[in-house]
Amino acid sequence: MSNRVYLCCTDFSTPPAEGDWHAFGERSGTEYEAAYCIPLYWLCLFGAEDIRLARTQAEDDEEARDYAYLVCERQAGLARLQARAAALQGPLGLERHALYLEWIERIARESFSHVLVRTEELDAMDEEGQFQQELRTALMDLDVACNTVIVTGELVVSPALANLAGFPNPPELQHYDAFVLAGAANSSERWPTPFAPVLQQPAAEHPSSPWWKFW
Repeated sequence: MSNRVYLCCTDFSTPPAEGDWHAFGERSGTEYEAAYCIPLYWLCLFGAEDIRLARTQAEDDEEARDYAYLVCERQAGLARLQARAAALQGPLGLERHALYLEWIERIARESFSHVLVRTEELDAMDEEGQFQQELRTALMDLDVACNTVIVTGELVVSPALANLAGFPNPPELQHYDAFVLAGAANSSERWPTPFAPVLQQPAAEHPSSPWWKFW
């Protein structure tokens, strides 16, 4: 299993069943993909109340299990993205905040009713129910962090949020590449564009002391 996670705007409010994939494709917009995590910009669309449960479609009923996924109305998710933009501006820095604003624009341009994150593969990495709790904790922590950063000036990223978003704790958000923060579009258009590499300045050379100086 590749442990991929997928986000799209869609008219579906649940993950598609086995016979629904054709209709799902026709009633969904651009698909975004990430591996082993849910990128921070995706998480900013959701609150803990947006966690839902679906049943895996296993060939053997004994292997079927419930898994947690995320879904919200697109307009509600868009409003949450916009509300969190100011809180994230400082921690993200200019370039990464510009990408966050691009993300808002991409969600705003979609015409479908919901935003859906399909997480079946990610949930399967843990015991049944464990991912649901980790997801709930991370989303609650994100909400607290965005509400307090305006006052404190610091975005406090909890271990649960850092683990789910795919970066270490404490994270340095201004060091992460675009695909870590926003995933990648599964389309002919390459998005997001990677950030330009940061050139390290060579260390200044100190003049050597004359041989007769011992201090």
